[in-house]
Amino acid sequence: MEKAMDEDRQVCESFQRAAQLVGQRWVPQIVWVLLAGARRYSAIRDAIPEISDTLLSERLRELEEAGVVRRTVTPSTPVLIEYSLSDRGNELAVVMDGLSTWAERWAAVGA
Repeated sequence: MEKAMDEDRQVCESFQRAAQLVGQRWVPQIVWVLLAGARRYSAIRDAIPEISDTLLSERLRELEEAGVVRRTVTPSTPVLIEYSLSDRGNELAVVMDGLSTWAERWAAVGA
């Protein structure tokens, strides 16, 4: 009975937008790093060494525009810029934890 309900499942517009945002290359890794707390750009880049500076900047901008990431500028010398997850971004913790659990079980290197 439950399987029949799953077959009728439609992909709504909200789900599609969320999947497109979170499914972009490097977005899960950026969110994963920021789940640990606010980070400077260089700390994010160091945590994801394979990402280019251009792509990291682009993804952070997109996530900020989507309301997932908050950019905080502290006037000082030099200027301190930190990125953190907004309330909306922090709600992705459940999704990222689920993905992490799945990855450990099914996507292990060499599996």
